[in-house]
Amino acid sequence: MPVIQELSPHLADLIAAGEVVERPASVAKELIENAIDAGASRITVEIENGGISYLRIADNGCGMAPEDAAIAFRRHATSKLRTEKDLAAIGTLGFRGEALAAISAVSHIDLFTKQADTLAGLHMHLDAGEIAEQEEAGCPDGTTMIIRNLFYNTPARMKFLKKDFTEAGYVLSVVQHAALSHPEIAFSYIRDGKQTFSTSGDGQLKTPVFSVFGREMVENMLEVPAWEREGLSAWGYITKPHCARPNRTMQHFFVNGRYVKSRLMQAALEEAYKNAIIHGKYPSGAVFLNLPYAMVDVNVHPAKTEVKFAQEKLVFETVYIACKNALEAGDNVPLLQQRQRGSPREDHVTQEQQALSVPQTQAKAPPLEKMLAALPKKEHPIPSAPKPMPAQEPAKHSFMPYIDCDDEDMMLELCAPQPDELPQKLPVPQALPEAPHQEKDAAQPTAPEPLQEQVSQDTLSECVKDSASQESTENPVTEPSPFTGGARVLGECFHTYLIAEEGGGLVLIDKHAAHERMIFNRLRASAELPSQTLLTPVVAELPPPLAAALSEGIAQVRALGFDIEPFGSGSFAVRAAPAYLDAGDVPSVLAEMAEKLDNCRSPAPDRLDDLIHTVSCKAAVKAGSHSSIQELQGLCDQVLADPDVRSCPHGRPTVVRLTKYELDKLFKRVNQ
Repeated sequence: MPVIQELSPHLADLIAAGEVVERPASVAKELIENAIDAGASRITVEIENGGISYLRIADNGCGMAPEDAAIAFRRHATSKLRTEKDLAAIGTLGFRGEALAAISAVSHIDLFTKQADTLAGLHMHLDAGEIAEQEEAGCPDGTTMIIRNLFYNTPARMKFLKKDFTEAGYVLSVVQHAALSHPEIAFSYIRDGKQTFSTSGDGQLKTPVFSVFGREMVENMLEVPAWEREGLSAWGYITKPHCARPNRTMQHFFVNGRYVKSRLMQAALEEAYKNAIIHGKYPSGAVFLNLPYAMVDVNVHPAKTEVKFAQEKLVFETVYIACKNALEAGDNVPLLQQRQRGSPREDHVTQEQQALSVPQTQAKAPPLEKMLAALPKKEHPIPSAPKPMPAQEPAKHSFMPYIDCDDEDMMLELCAPQPDELPQKLPVPQALPEAPHQEKDAAQPTAPEPLQEQVSQDTLSECVKDSASQESTENPVTEPSPFTGGARVLGECFHTYLIAEEGGGLVLIDKHAAHERMIFNRLRASAELPSQTLLTPVVAELPPPLAAALSEGIAQVRALGFDIEPFGSGSFAVRAAPAYLDAGDVPSVLAEMAEKLDNCRSPAPDRLDDLIHTVSCKAAVKAGSHSSIQELQGLCDQVLADPDVRSCPHGRPTVVRLTKYELDKLFKRVNQ
């Protein structure tokens, strides 16, 4: 008896179902993609019990003819491909021809479909992939698929499903991804008889962005205008640096309208936030990339959530520059309240003026003496004099109103007017930007003595004076500051926070964080750390993939101060290294640089930034130290004029605004 036997078609379908259908969300994804490919403008997703017992996908697409409907549930039956050449330019979301066969093998299916030019539609019922019933039926144009009792015949897979609430969340995530990638389609998500998510399908990306991310997050997002480069274009919405999250769950990436999981695009997005986001926090947003179909391979995973790029470096640069431009051009200053107002509203009037029904420009207050004389005279007991309180002792009770940053009546103004064409402020660098580094609160590298001496002599006023003449060579075109200019310093509180009046409100500046960022920017642009010859060459061995990447980018490594040569298979001999680096750390640093080169990033080691962080932090004016009003004014002018000083090197904000409207609101001088 032969040992090798051919599997039965049913068993093969069950195995294929395990590759494609992992949970109800997998079914929803495949059927939604089919609906999109069918040209639907409206898609409804309805589930019960997390989609396990009931899942319905209804669309108004082109529908299927009766003869096509029967074939659609066979394995490798598809209308998307004809020849092997079509695999090189896949422009549809579905193309394998396995989804319907895999889904039907592990569920009960009812199909209703009708084409626009036919009088009657078709109803088909399938059990475990076999057609049990087929008849004419009255149904709307398009296709409706009802999947019941998922995994009823594969209990081994059923036990790996999670609770209904969790599975419903996975289905909602699929619907949200489809809504983001296709804003021209109206989506509706119904869970256990209640609609919990919907989009209008108006074609505006901001509509599904608001529905997916919510009002609070959207108010702290920046639009990424389209950036085009060599046939590639990137755009989307990303959060401001101070609104980072502790995880990457709100990062969404799309390639040619397809939701994907891309470490390359993730690295490019996070690289744009380098030195502007707190360690351990991550940006959020929806980033879209369009490129020629021949430059991306979507046929690398059965679920089609992973892709490969033919030119990874070009993809990295496109996404990075698009996001970096948005961060540089946007207003990244945190607000105590994010209500954005382009012009004063008519309801922005005092309660006294509203009671008198007098326009604000015509209101005339009576003399103070007359107002006091008109008040009714009332006898009040004279309170006893309070005991004197020492000047340094704070008051035990405070009646200051709490500043609510999450006011429920905040209005959404997502899309501020954008220029028709974003200035190309980030030229394509010869070496890609450095990868995100891991900042350390302790055990920072010690700076070389000459560099430390050079920076430690800078005072606050000298730094402000020098910074005025410094210009970054990376950004030849400087975006205008969001501040109107002419800020007037009122003083400082706790010898830490500078207070200034500017435009329509108050500006608070952390003088240590701002001064630290100014020093960091200057050192990063100009400091040249010397190389030192090692007493004995250091031989570093790397795994084959990293060794190949390091060999290809060895010129970039040498430009960073390393005298390095290949030394056998997978080994490199280092005869000189940067002065700040210990000989014992050379192998680990080379491995770090090789990994960055393998991911299409700059090989500059993180320890260089760690060093400059330490130097700039020690050299900056300390919180709690006294500063003259002239120094504070100079620092304020320079900080508000430089959009690169919006966060310290560790990502903490340096500037916070409190608008006049919010002050009036706190004192109840305006309508709420």
